[in-house]
Amino acid sequence: MEVIVKPKGPIVIEGPVTLRDPEGNEITPPPKQREGRIKLCGCGRSKIRPFCDGSHKETDDQAV
Repeated sequence: MEVIVKPKGPIVIEGPVTLRDPEGNEITPPPKQREGRIKLCGCGRSKIRPFCDGSHKETDDQAV
């Protein structure tokens, strides 16, 4: 597994990973996510958090 933190963008996870909520339930990535890769929101603006929806492109702020 590889984790890439992009400035002003998403946190990209390449490779097999299971994402779980605080109760331990598996969180299924939205259909637009590519198999074997997920993008997590790094800016806090995504409407589909914890996943990235591209909202970071609408601002000049750094990711949080």
